[in-house]
This record gives sequence, C-alpha cells and structure tokens, in this order.
Amino acid sequence: MCVNHCSIFKNKPVIFLDIDSVLALEAQFNSNNKKWNKEYNRYYFDSKCVKVLNQIIEVVNPIIILSSDWKDKYSIKQMNRIFEINKINSKIFDNTVTLWGTLFNDYKTELELCRATEILIYVNKYDIGCYVAIDDLDLKHWIPNNFIHITRIFEGIKQSGLKEKIITKLNNN
Repeated sequence: MCVNHCSIFKNKPVIFLDIDSVLALEAQFNSNNKKWNKEYNRYYFDSKCVKVLNQIIEVVNPIIILSSDWKDKYSIKQMNRIFEINKINSKIFDNTVTLWGTLFNDYKTELELCRATEILIYVNKYDIGCYVAIDDLDLKHWIPNNFIHITRIFEGIKQSGLKEKIITKLNNN
C-alpha cells in the first residue's frame, strides 16, 4: 500500500495543518478591517501564529501536509506561494484527499469526522508513525493521541502552551 512517499516519512515528523483559526484567525477572516492579499485573493495569516509555526519548524523540521479546506481552492504550488508571502519557513509537501461533498456533506460533526478520516487515510496509506493534526475542529474522538485542538479561534496556534505540546508530541512519537 505504501508507495513513493513512504521513504520520505520514515522517522520524520509530520504536521497535518489546518489554516483557518490555526494560522489565519477570526480577526483576519471575519473583520471589516482585514488585510487582503490580492495575489491569492484571501486574507493574510496572523504574524504571531506564523512566528510560532516557524519556531516549531525550526525545532522539529516536520513534513507539512495540508488538511485544511484551502486544498480545494489552491494547488500545492499556490499554497507554497501563500506560505512564502506569509513568511512561513517551510513548504507544503502534500495534501489530504477531499471527502467533503462526496462521502460527507451535512453538519459540523460530520465535518469533523470527514477531516479526521481524510487525515487517517493519509496516515495509513503512507504508514506515518510520528504526526500531529492541528485543527480547530474537534478531532480527538477519531485521533485521540495525535491531535492538537485549537480551542481559541482568536489565538490560533499561538495559544499558550500549544507550541510546547506540539514539539513534545513530535519529538516523543
């Protein structure tokens, strides 16, 4: 089942990354004063959230897999340009499959199950052992040991204690 990607994931930490409420906060996407980037026709990421992600990247050097629904609007090449514009010191390696609208399309609980399923399909397909999924959707029911829940949408990944928790999980898996 494991094809070309498997050797890349061997002994390498992986972050499954959501964007909205993790890097782009409520203040960015639901504000009349939002700063708009014309190149990718969307709002900028929160600079303090980017700083925290960059600190995580510096310590654990993870592979980043996009699990956000941004994958349905932008290609990996476009997302890497968005990362560059927002000064993220890494690139997206790949993204999860999209099940929303095919198997799932109803309400929030299904959206959470859908996101978790997309991540778990990827984890199982490529036999990934060391990973965390970072999301504002509550995925802990399906991904209990490898999930970081963003509970404060106005703080995102810069929420107190999360950086350390992510680094610890990725260094101890």
